[in-house]
Amino acid sequence: MGSNRTIVWFRRDLRIEDNPALAAAAKEGSVLPVYIWCPKEEGQFYPGRVSRWWLKQSLAHLDQSLKSLGSRLVLIKTHSTVTALVECVKAIQATKVVFNHLYDPVSLVRDHNIKEKLVEQGISVQSYNGDLLYEPWEVYSESGRAFTTFNAFWKKCLHMQMDIVSVVPPWQLIPAEGKVEECPLEELGLENESEKPSNALLGRAWSPGWRNADKALTEFVEQHLLDYSKKRLKVGGDSTSLLSPYLHFGELSVRKVFQVTRMKQILWTNEGNSAGEESVNLFLRAIGLREYSRYLCFNFPFTHEKALLGHLKFFPWNPDADIFKNWRQGRTGFPLVDAGMRELWATGWIHNRIRVIVSSFAVKMLLLPWKWGMKYFWDTLLDADLESDILGWQYISGGLPDGHELERLDNPEIQGVKFDPEGEYVRQWLPELARMPTEWIHHPWDAPLTVLRAAGVELGQNYPKPIIDIDLARERLTEAIFKMWESEAAAKAAGSEPRDEVVVDNSNSLENLDTRKVVVLGKAPCATISANDQKVPALQDSKNEPPTRKRPKHMVEEGQNQDNSQNHNKDTGMSSIDQDICSTADSSSCKKQCASTSSYSFSVPQQCSSSSNLKWPWQDQTDMEQSSSKDGKYILSFPREKRNENTESNY
Repeated sequence: MGSNRTIVWFRRDLRIEDNPALAAAAKEGSVLPVYIWCPKEEGQFYPGRVSRWWLKQSLAHLDQSLKSLGSRLVLIKTHSTVTALVECVKAIQATKVVFNHLYDPVSLVRDHNIKEKLVEQGISVQSYNGDLLYEPWEVYSESGRAFTTFNAFWKKCLHMQMDIVSVVPPWQLIPAEGKVEECPLEELGLENESEKPSNALLGRAWSPGWRNADKALTEFVEQHLLDYSKKRLKVGGDSTSLLSPYLHFGELSVRKVFQVTRMKQILWTNEGNSAGEESVNLFLRAIGLREYSRYLCFNFPFTHEKALLGHLKFFPWNPDADIFKNWRQGRTGFPLVDAGMRELWATGWIHNRIRVIVSSFAVKMLLLPWKWGMKYFWDTLLDADLESDILGWQYISGGLPDGHELERLDNPEIQGVKFDPEGEYVRQWLPELARMPTEWIHHPWDAPLTVLRAAGVELGQNYPKPIIDIDLARERLTEAIFKMWESEAAAKAAGSEPRDEVVVDNSNSLENLDTRKVVVLGKAPCATISANDQKVPALQDSKNEPPTRKRPKHMVEEGQNQDNSQNHNKDTGMSSIDQDICSTADSSSCKKQCASTSSYSFSVPQQCSSSSNLKWPWQDQTDMEQSSSKDGKYILSFPREKRNENTESNY
């Protein structure tokens, strides 16, 4: 063991086991584990109530674990993370600061700036991969470009060599000497008095902490993984792993999750258990989607505010605060949607399928800005994860090349019959419909008056009438899409677009759908920074535009004949790609009835701002490269991918 004094900066890696930064520091000498809470730097992504509750419990759990090893967790509340770290360095005469990587857009900027400032002051800084199977800068196509479709990305990952050995946890920690000004857990401000009664109910259903995460993983793998492929679409009961909060806060190593499930797969393969093999493949695919969410955020750090497909910036969203409020409160008049939103408010948790249904309803039926929905999920979900939420909402709103088509509109009534055939889920969360017969539970507006009276339902009184007619919603969506294409064409014709775009349909060659590889900014002023440190994306060439999707042929034909534009297909059947789901997080109803009674105020995000307050280090380089592009012309490829009917992403 060396004589170094190292600060271990904990963030979303709140565990002892398989923690590369902690293990490396323990080998080199004494350590000072710190967690720095800086609300100011969280900005618009300040965690919601239930997420902060989980964080508070997890910090207490980690502190107890560190104490058992001879150290403790120092908590600091500050207005500047880098200032707090510098003060810690001075207090213990530290020789190094170590931490594990984060990949969301806010953290990428913050971590890069902090590392630069620390290195400028002569402080050695080293960072590690404690969150992913592969770093984002390790996965590129054969041509060295970043993938923009999940299937191609995950196929590449599965064929790459993987280090399956987890980092051995330290058995003892030597505390670094020195006095650091710290803050008691109760004074961090993670929970106020008005929130405690509601939060107390969360503790009846959940057990935060890395040791509890390990127990949850073992229970899932041994008791539920085998039937995962059969039960994952059931909106009630223990149909998913319930691991997403543990993964978000880093209480559970994704490497460990991958290893134990792969071991089960090998065992079941040798036994000829095809059902088990299928379950593992689907579960690992869900883990792959989590990897992909970080991959997209690293390669396209604007995706928290702009769609990956550029034409969506012309989409005429409907920023109606009253409609948004009805959606949030579960007062849309569509039972399955309302049940999901009320469960979300009550428990901070909904099944992945319900997340897809309510988000699709918001952006396709109501034309609400997808960023509003993403922000509301961030504020209310127990497992709120920015990268996963970005992936999920962009997927649903048609912002990704392999996402739902923009013109796709699913009927909530038919989805209710398919995923809640007996109406049990609706009755659980909508007590006013508890006596409705199964035949009418998902479309009470069609029920005879005698049935409604017998069930005690008064539409427009104790349960709302549908907020919009399905056929009208489809008509408005079609009209909005036409307006989007017209606005885009007008912008190009007026010369407001910075360049011409040559759109190429790569339907038959999805492997060609990729964008430029990101390269690392060359500045490395300290030789102690290792090769596995956090990379920062910088554009390699001017072809950095995200891919675009050609408008569907039938949309072009309809656009040429406006007289026929109103005669659109009014088929209310399920889409042929209904099984193609993008996860916003692991989910399961699980009957976690944790009533949320605390006061809560939701602020509507600023409408569709395409500009960012974040200043990326490579922006000047981008402007220079784009201005010098040959003929100002960019070739943008996009896919029309055939969806896999089994692209389930619950985990």
